Amino acid sequence: MNTANTTKSRGTVVKVPDSTPGILFVNGTQQPFTLERVWKSPVAPAANQVVDVEFDGVGAVTAIIVVDQQQLAKEKLTELGGVAQERGKEAALLAQQGIGALAARMGQLTLGAAVLVWIAWFFLPAAGISGGPMLAESYTFWTLLGTDFSNDYSAMQPGHQHGFFAFIGLLAIVAPFAAPFVRAAWSRYLYAVPLAYVAVGLIAIQLNINKVFGEMVKAGVPNPFSWHWGVFVLVLAAVVLAAQALKPAAK
Repeated sequence: MNTANTTKSRGTVVKVPDSTPGILFVNGTQQPFTLERVWKSPVAPAANQVVDVEFDGVGAVTAIIVVDQQQLAKEKLTELGGVAQERGKEAALLAQQGIGALAARMGQLTLGAAVLVWIAWFFLPAAGISGGPMLAESYTFWTLLGTDFSNDYSAMQPGHQHGFFAFIGLLAIVAPFAAPFVRAAWSRYLYAVPLAYVAVGLIAIQLNINKVFGEMVKAGVPNPFSWHWGVFVLVLAAVVLAAQALKPAAK
């Protein structure tokens, strides 16, 4: 057979041949077919089978081959992977555009400091317990806000008692991102909110620590609580943000 003008398309069996020809749905149209000389698969035809259909140069069906289910699954996964990749590129582009727009409003240094506040708040080690009546433990600033060392349950489950004060803290670290969008002279002071909250939070945490471990220290036992480097990163980033509040309001 001359295959120079042969074309192949993917189709679906709509009707199985019986006393009348079967019907394929291929290339957006219905195509009649019979089994004689064109059905090339060892399995019998069935409705909804996915098939590869070959046509000759004048558009007549010359071969029908059932597509293997594993092949269909691979093609579907490839298709889904391609769609996911495209959606990922679109999402990355939108995120890049959004970050670029935010940096244009806030300034790169200010945006970087605001992001660093979040990183230090949730992920960097702000303090730790190295001994004493408790097991060694490391705390982020967020974990410290949810831990009451004077409460045995809270001390054993650090970070599980975030209350209203901790919720106010979340609002505080969101405030700098809102500052560029608030059209008011006082909006620049929103950049100082994280520093103000961190200062109050550190005082509250230190008072709680002094209350719990004060008697140990008076007895000559070293205080097991110590501040770690993450809290200094948090304070520094908050100071950089707060410096923006000293700039004159944009007219």
